[in-house]
Amino acid sequence: MLREKVAGLLRSLGIKPTRFYERLAQLSINASLIENGMGPLVKKLKSIVPDLSRQYSFGMEAFNDYASVKMRGMHAFQCSLMLTLIEGMGKRTLTVVDIGDSSGTHMLYLKELAKDKFHIDTISVNLDPRAIERIKARGLEAIYCRAEELDLGDKKIDLFTSFEMVEHLHNPVIFFRRLAKKSTCSRMLVTVPYLKKSRVGLYYIRTNSVKPISAEEEHIFELSPEDWSLLFKHAGWKVIHSKTYYQYPRKIPLLRSLLAAFWRATDLEGFWGAVLEKDTTASDLYQDWEE
Repeated sequence: MLREKVAGLLRSLGIKPTRFYERLAQLSINASLIENGMGPLVKKLKSIVPDLSRQYSFGMEAFNDYASVKMRGMHAFQCSLMLTLIEGMGKRTLTVVDIGDSSGTHMLYLKELAKDKFHIDTISVNLDPRAIERIKARGLEAIYCRAEELDLGDKKIDLFTSFEMVEHLHNPVIFFRRLAKKSTCSRMLVTVPYLKKSRVGLYYIRTNSVKPISAEEEHIFELSPEDWSLLFKHAGWKVIHSKTYYQYPRKIPLLRSLLAAFWRATDLEGFWGAVLEKDTTASDLYQDWEE
């Protein structure tokens, strides 16, 4: 309702609401990146992958400067978490599996950013054949399957990553439980949309859409960090480190409050990242798993 009221006011002033929102969002994200010291990393990411216009299979026909700025900020946050994590793993050769990889972008980032210290082999996973084509076109290994059905057997994996994917799953609990029980990997990095209060997404139903929709386009569960943490523990993983990236600067209280309200009304406040360690102590108490 707030967004509609603001949009009406802007139109009465002869200002296009969408253009206003996008311009304000760009300024907000850029200020956040400066405040968090991620500007240099964004520049590095641009040099590694200059063009993000084929990042996804949907919606890229509307790709513009705002979409690029938003995506770069999110990618910088995710890459900073990845680099910090592998630095602390004590290994120089690693195999990383990116589940839900849409184009190979993050694995290209990782290989290039870490090449002076690490040898990294990557495997990407997606249920969209178009994503698999994009990944393989970049010379990267990819597996075509559903995230919940991934089974790597005894293959030695050092790290699972999943960026903005698990909120798209119908059953994220089964996904995490199967990874915990069927893989040798004991570390995982997950990022999800940040929300203070959990909710069900399903926006195609909320908006009465009648067009066919893919898993990549729709969120099912949008949970708070507290609820995600509880779900992880139930499924066999515990959070050992977490961090939130806000798409707005936070040092000035009044500005922080105004921009937080703006983002809540128009999109998402930010993204939450969690480093997980396998721990099935609590999970194994539950007796009726479908395994």
